[in-house]
Amino acid sequence: MIYAKKKVQHTANLASQTAKIIANVKELEEKNIIRIEGNEVLLYPEIWKDKVTALNWIKCLHLYCMMKKRFKESDVLFFKHIETGVVLGAFKNKKASVLIF
Repeated sequence: MIYAKKKVQHTANLASQTAKIIANVKELEEKNIIRIEGNEVLLYPEIWKDKVTALNWIKCLHLYCMMKKRFKESDVLFFKHIETGVVLGAFKNKKASVLIF
């Protein structure tokens, strides 16, 4: 067995990551920064710093909806501006997309 030349990666604990996502989303809901209504997430786009961050937010919020709102993995989730209702992004066909940035 050769271990010296192999890279060893530590995989993150999925359960602890999911718990952090749930805790963060609940905190943002309590502060009225985001609101989840059906298959729509209403939020302030200022919390998205760049496109990569926005895509990560979309994936995390879809995971939250699957865990807490009983969404299926194939369910569509839309992201809209909390004040104007303009569509900012979506999670469709298991892919996150940002429409406005």
